[in-house]
Amino acid sequence: MLNLRQIEAFRALMIYRTVTQAAKAMHISQPAASRLISDLEYNVGFSLFHRDKGRLLPTPEAMAFFDDVEKVFTGLDKIAESAKEIKDFRTGRLFVVGMPAIAHCLLPEAVNKFSVKKEGITITLQSHSSQKVLDWMATQQCDIGFIGLKIEDPSVKVIHLKSSPMKVVMPKNHWMAMKDTVSIDDFEGENYISFCQNQDSRPFVDKIFLDNKVQRKIRLDTQLSSVACEMVLNGGGVSIVDPLTANLYGERGLVAKPLSEVIEFHYSAVLPGYRPPSMLATSFLDLVTAMLNEELD
Repeated sequence: MLNLRQIEAFRALMIYRTVTQAAKAMHISQPAASRLISDLEYNVGFSLFHRDKGRLLPTPEAMAFFDDVEKVFTGLDKIAESAKEIKDFRTGRLFVVGMPAIAHCLLPEAVNKFSVKKEGITITLQSHSSQKVLDWMATQQCDIGFIGLKIEDPSVKVIHLKSSPMKVVMPKNHWMAMKDTVSIDDFEGENYISFCQNQDSRPFVDKIFLDNKVQRKIRLDTQLSSVACEMVLNGGGVSIVDPLTANLYGERGLVAKPLSEVIEFHYSAVLPGYRPPSMLATSFLDLVTAMLNEELD
């Protein structure tokens, strides 16, 4: 029965043309190499070499056999190179999906940094609600996800990354911009831009105002914190948004202030629940974690 070691011995002998050199290349003894060739000849049923004045010469059958052997080893070399490229992050795909509050702020920069370090990697970035991210990960439609929740879900692996207080955003000329900390009572009668009912943070924000019996004027609502900030920029009112978006729009002209009653916003990563994450996903998670800590510390 043919085995790979016999084929390796044959290939080495075809290349080096002496049993001594073939054995050295294979790190085995000369008798062991000779035995492998003999076993191969027995298994294939024809002679592979004959001696001519002390030299080993391949038979025509050996030359024909060698053509097919080289094709196999060329394929193995390609497989080995492919494995090395995967190990060194020189090839592969990474599908990232995140809730808007991180997909619109931190993740684009993280993807750009990652692609520079890992040339040859194809990266897809999509933005969806936290629940959609969880659903996609549970059905293995993405490699790594990022959500705005601190939860446990048996269908996926949720890793809490960072919690940071939500912030009040307002135009520079708004009277709240003069305060060090904005209280809940300050929102009484103020035009307020809220999030839609199905957004992760909406219930927690509404509960604070309900508990304090403060009536806001909710004139506008949206599903995206970035859109809420754009509305604030255009004079639509004030809003309470996640800290990443607040920091981003602080650079674009809004004022971000802490709230007297802390409403924590949670950033978590989501990985497959029933298989190990890819090396690409793990490496990308390390980068995002470092960037998130740097941005919010």
